[in-house]
Amino acid sequence: MKRTSVQLTVLGAVALTLLSAGAQTPPAVDKISILPSRINARIILEGNPLPAALKSSYSTSLPAVLQVEFGPARWPQPPAVPADESPLLQGLQVEVQPNGRTLLFLALTEKVPFRIFSEGPRTIIELQKIQRQGGDYLIAPETQKELGADPRPGVDLKTIAVADTKAGLEVSARLGRKPIANIFALDNPLRLIVDVFDAVYGGPTDKRPIGKFGVDAVKVGQFMTGHPYTITRLVFDLNRPRQFALIQGPADLTVSFGPDSADAASAPAPENPAPAGLISPVVKTETKTAPAVQASGSNGTGVKAKEIKSGAVVMAEPPLTPPKPQAETVLGAQKKDEKYQPLTIYNPEQKYSGERYSPRFKDADIRDVILWLGEEVGLNVIFDDEVKGTVTCSFDQIPWDQFLDIILKNKKLGKTLEGSVLRIAPMAVLTREQTENQQLTDAREQSGPLLTKTYALSYAKAKDIELLIKSKKSQRGEISVDDRTNTLVLVDTKDKLDLIEKLIEVLDTATPQVSIEARIVEATSTFVRNMGIQWGAKGISDPYYGNQTSLRFPNKVLVDGALIPEGLVTKGIGGPLGGYAVNLPAPAFSSAIGLSFGNVLDTLRLDVALSALETKGEGQIISSPKVTTQNNKQAEVIQGRQIPVQTTANFTVTTQYVNAALELRATPQITAEGTIIMDLDIQNNAADFANLVNGIPPITTQSTKTTVMVPDGGTTVIGGIYRIEDSITRERVPFLHQIPILGALFKNFSRTKQNRELLVFITPRIVK
Repeated sequence: MKRTSVQLTVLGAVALTLLSAGAQTPPAVDKISILPSRINARIILEGNPLPAALKSSYSTSLPAVLQVEFGPARWPQPPAVPADESPLLQGLQVEVQPNGRTLLFLALTEKVPFRIFSEGPRTIIELQKIQRQGGDYLIAPETQKELGADPRPGVDLKTIAVADTKAGLEVSARLGRKPIANIFALDNPLRLIVDVFDAVYGGPTDKRPIGKFGVDAVKVGQFMTGHPYTITRLVFDLNRPRQFALIQGPADLTVSFGPDSADAASAPAPENPAPAGLISPVVKTETKTAPAVQASGSNGTGVKAKEIKSGAVVMAEPPLTPPKPQAETVLGAQKKDEKYQPLTIYNPEQKYSGERYSPRFKDADIRDVILWLGEEVGLNVIFDDEVKGTVTCSFDQIPWDQFLDIILKNKKLGKTLEGSVLRIAPMAVLTREQTENQQLTDAREQSGPLLTKTYALSYAKAKDIELLIKSKKSQRGEISVDDRTNTLVLVDTKDKLDLIEKLIEVLDTATPQVSIEARIVEATSTFVRNMGIQWGAKGISDPYYGNQTSLRFPNKVLVDGALIPEGLVTKGIGGPLGGYAVNLPAPAFSSAIGLSFGNVLDTLRLDVALSALETKGEGQIISSPKVTTQNNKQAEVIQGRQIPVQTTANFTVTTQYVNAALELRATPQITAEGTIIMDLDIQNNAADFANLVNGIPPITTQSTKTTVMVPDGGTTVIGGIYRIEDSITRERVPFLHQIPILGALFKNFSRTKQNRELLVFITPRIVK
């Protein structure tokens, strides 16, 4: 029995060991660390195994919040971010979604380029801090560690491969050994800089436009040569902060940008809102002016070498233009409106943007000076036989292209640049060549064969196109128009026809259409309240009734209200006595009540009549004209009636029709930004048949005429009238109406209140 129990125990332990070995450990983040530095900030996630980062983007509700989505995993409590240690990162927050995935929110002071990569059991989110100062050249600590104490010999980097596909943008550089790269960002405009150390780029600065994946262009050029590093610089002009990837292989380096939600405007990715408690704080950014910089030079040229300050290189203005200093700004605050600032339309002043040097020469041959400069900036140089002379100069921090113009102007020389070949010749030689080239062009036009071509236009009018291209033909050229087929017939040389054909392709395009919908809402409300009173009294003191007075005179007395003769139309209601002492009925009434009080002999009597009226009305009229027209073409729509008006002059009767209708006239103009500028004329006229004048109704006019700019599909209110009429009328007996309480018997009351509201809504839409 004992042996059996021992065997069972051993088998159970082995089974548990096998089950535990076969089970998979669920993903978990064990630790979150923050590593700030002067050039970037890193958030380090440690765990085994780590959840995969699925996607990342900036929040649309809080622009300075970066959100990274991970797969299902267990997360610890994020650490607090000390404000004095990380000026870029302000806070972290973890939120578990209903589908089990996790969102990591990073609150930043501003949107910056970022990348997410793995190093063993760690996932690193690196934020590239934007450098706003052109002073000391900053090197990341890990890059400084790779460089070591002794600089390595440079290797040639002859070509850069740019692969632009639907999957993304990849820029690859091949070297003879593992590259060492330093990454940082610049602003104004936003740029991502990748410096490859110990690499020599064998050619002039190369710029390639992209226009995809948030990258406008890629530029490659030599930034430093020796003193103390040899650096080839890759500059990515970004139109927004976004994610990138940097892959360093055994002998190559690749920077890639993939598509994100902003690249798919037709189907944007769903945006997860940032938590309410995670708000990007307002931050002040200070800028400092870069100190004076010395440019690199070659042996024997008299150019100052770069200075080294506390282990960092004082960075000269790179051949790829650096950011300009900015004034102090408060992020999130509204910037000053710049549209009213003066704009420079034309400035003939020459702009220089070349790399800065500090050349000093004394009695140096001008050919040697230009050959040295061509070697520095990577240009091939050729001289005319008449170029000669010496140069003596001393410059400090001058762009190389300005230095070249100055020394050429001093010697009355000129230059031409064709590709990478710089040609130097006297001004007289270049002027003579330009004159001869122009004469050759004119001679070709005058002696070349004439060709005849026809162009059938689809969208534009042939006569309109003729006016635009007439100035482009040669002296021998002819232009004819066939209105029946809307065709242009051109006779000219081949060069002129090619130019005119390109113009026709640009001008003969479909004109977009705009659908304009107007809503005219007219609302009225009326309220009337009338109250009135009529009363009269009759008293008789007469011996006939046995109630005479005790006086001889007067012996009898009769008190009665004013008599109303029969057949006389009066306001109010008639009383039993035929009149009232107080006759103040309501101006108009729908209800009345009469009361009569008297004694048996009818010697004392009191008659009272009360009249009242209260009315309330509401009305609403909605008109909705709609019209579609081409861009910059007026459209008109009219709905209503015409009123004939007859006039007599010199025994001649003339009938003129006046519109009493709803009229909409609109001329749209589509802007380059997709908004619509409209010239609008809206009239809402109606005939008032209740107030005829000689049988002709007057016209009630409501109109508006304006010019507005509205976004595509947006709605604007271009006109509104809000009118309130409130009148109170009282009729009363002088003095007696002031008696407290009893004064109500000596007055009537009438109140009329009318509200009228008119609104005009306009909604333009570009017809797709």
